[in-house]
Amino acid sequence: MNIAYSENSFNALIACGVSGLSTGIGGLFILFYGEPDNRKLGHMLSFSGGVMLYISFMDLLTESIAKLGFMTANLWFFVGMLFFLFIIRFFPEPKISKTDKAKTENGKPSHDAYLKHVGIVTAVGISLHNFPEGMAVYVSCLKGIAMGLPLTLAIAAHNIPEGMAVAAPMYAATGSKWLAFMYSFLSGLCEPLGAIIFGIIFGSYLTDYIIQSMLAGVAGIMVFMVVGELMPATFKYIKKGPATVSFIIGMFVIFLSVYYLHGMLPHDHTPLYSPFPQEIPLPGLDLHTHDHSHHDCGHHH
Repeated sequence: MNIAYSENSFNALIACGVSGLSTGIGGLFILFYGEPDNRKLGHMLSFSGGVMLYISFMDLLTESIAKLGFMTANLWFFVGMLFFLFIIRFFPEPKISKTDKAKTENGKPSHDAYLKHVGIVTAVGISLHNFPEGMAVYVSCLKGIAMGLPLTLAIAAHNIPEGMAVAAPMYAATGSKWLAFMYSFLSGLCEPLGAIIFGIIFGSYLTDYIIQSMLAGVAGIMVFMVVGELMPATFKYIKKGPATVSFIIGMFVIFLSVYYLHGMLPHDHTPLYSPFPQEIPLPGLDLHTHDHSHHDCGHHH
């Protein structure tokens, strides 16, 4: 068994790279973005917020509750919020001067420090969120790329709009498409980095409980980022009505992605974002669940 895992380690790292660098693909949209303006920036931020909020509540937190229980998963959810609140204290929000406000009157956002702050905080939040996702992809691919492919594609799909959320305010703030792309690209690198650090170096210490707790915390980070950063920034540039429409569209797009990718799973009962697909024992990991109905038959010792 250890030989099989060793042979699949390289493929697992490649899968982590593909899913993580999809964040950079999202950053490439700025090549076709045109000149920055309030309307496009606001819609992009709201769309990304819808994607992140849907993923947080309908996938990450839901899966953690199923694995850890309602109380434990929610405690880690709020721990994630508090942790991100502590992190962003190192990135204080700059005050917008009257001169900066005047620059937005022509419909184009000024190259001000506020938008750069939004971009940096979003990049930090997405980077933290990519670490446990990298572990999830790596572990799911150890049994074989066919088993881990659905999870890889699902995470890659939702990483694309997250890259947009990083690149849009950075481009509007700096006017540099290259810098905006680099921020989204670098935040995506945290996914394979998470696989290397946690999946390979500390793999023998990981448990299902630890990874599910981290994913619940990530859900809290993303919700905080949407409520505390993306949506307040959205309302600075577009009105509530258009922002709501873009937000709902973002949720609907990721819903379709999750729905169709779920159909690709090898087992109907395997959750889409589970880092440990069922029937995949890992050396050093205790994967016992509360439901043993699937393990009572078909096992011969």
